[in-house]
Amino acid sequence: MFTPDQRALLEGKLDKANVKSRRGANGKAVAYLEAWHVIDMANEVFGFGNWDAETVEMKREHEPVQIPPTEEHPKGGIVVTYSARVRVTVYSEDGSRKVVRERSGGHRGFGPTVGQAVEDCIKAAETDATKSRVRDFRQHFRAGPLRPRATERGSARAPPSRCAIPVRYRAY
Repeated sequence: MFTPDQRALLEGKLDKANVKSRRGANGKAVAYLEAWHVIDMANEVFGFGNWDAETVEMKREHEPVQIPPTEEHPKGGIVVTYSARVRVTVYSEDGSRKVVRERSGGHRGFGPTVGQAVEDCIKAAETDATKSRVRDFRQHFRAGPLRPRATERGSARAPPSRCAIPVRYRAY
């Protein structure tokens, strides 16, 4: 389905200058690509308007929880966790064929108010799922070593959520 030019881009190596680093939950450095950059790369590879990302599920994993003050967060705050399931569809240049993939992502949001924690968390969960799904198309989108997800290791798929908030947006 992909043109020779698209295949060449997908098989190409990622420019390490675009890879960012942050401290992970375990304190170790985590390599990542910023969402805007993944979208720009997808537009370059697949063509503007030739791919979609659709959030097919958004699920709050637990109620917001008040966190007491700590050294890291002297004022305390609110923590909440969301997971998102995103479907990425890539269309052939002539529109006659498409490839559809889905992936889940999640995020634990922390903020001074419930609203801020939830807003941050929803955006980050959706972004995580979108980047995870797009990067599966090939090496070009990968920021660092990837570990196979549970479903790719043969584990059973999680049951569908009872609460789904569909959100659709066009690649930009």
